[in-house]
Amino acid sequence: MASDETTGKKSVLTRAGILVKHLTGIQDLSESRKKLKKRVGRLIWHRHYTAAELVGLMQEMGMKEGSVVCIHASMREFYNYRGTAKELIEEIMRVITPKGTLMMPAMVFKDPKVLLKTDHIFDPKNDKTEAGYLAETFRKMDGVKRSINARQSVCAWGAQADYLTRDHHRGANCWDEYSPWYRLCELDGLVFNLGLPRLFMGTFNHCVEGLLAREHPYWAKFFNKRMTFRYRDEDGQIQSYTADESFIETRDYKPKITRHFGSDIYKIRRISNLEVKLFHAKPCLDIMLDLGRKGISMYVVPKP
Repeated sequence: MASDETTGKKSVLTRAGILVKHLTGIQDLSESRKKLKKRVGRLIWHRHYTAAELVGLMQEMGMKEGSVVCIHASMREFYNYRGTAKELIEEIMRVITPKGTLMMPAMVFKDPKVLLKTDHIFDPKNDKTEAGYLAETFRKMDGVKRSINARQSVCAWGAQADYLTRDHHRGANCWDEYSPWYRLCELDGLVFNLGLPRLFMGTFNHCVEGLLAREHPYWAKFFNKRMTFRYRDEDGQIQSYTADESFIETRDYKPKITRHFGSDIYKIRRISNLEVKLFHAKPCLDIMLDLGRKGISMYVVPKP
């Protein structure tokens, strides 16, 4: 995020990033880095793979019939994949069966600060997700439910879809006990990151601040604005909910946390160029909560 909305201050790293953008004329350094990585990757990685092969690897890593699975994906990194987004989703559904559950993020705005500047009425049925092409394809499939949350909505299909999505708007924030992200952990879900940066963990890691905000002032500072959001219910009627939101500058270094995860709950594999990461959500969250209560955080801004 950019500056702290309450103080207007920017960290040294933020100011350095602004200077680099000014000197180079590149406004999105992250996007430029991704494009360069893809160009170099195409020269190195050539093996093609199918949906069945990728899902087979996910099965080797622990996915099976009845699994509760959350997927974060960047299809930009699927350049050696031979298949469609729908084929991949259907292959995952075939393996986990309707006894299992598939969940993906479905936030409407990549930049949450947009919520400060718009009177957007969240429409769960029609609002597109900015969580990527795979997630948007999933959102439009039959039988998929969506949680009511203007900032961190999710979509889900399968046996636990209703439980995951039904109460998101009732929470004090996006990530507490009412959220799909916490309930994913409670159900001992598997979080797969497909083609995301090595340091990306997944949205479930924010359950730490969502839960510990009530326990300690450090974690409470992550929620600096209480907001009321409007949304359309199943009948198209406009309803509202109120929640605590975070608009502070944050920077993190996730290896501070992931080094505490054993190989039984955190795995990294690769198929062609595509890096596949797996987190067992419940034990990972339990470790993060224990560390958080000891003052150990993945965040370097704000400093613990």
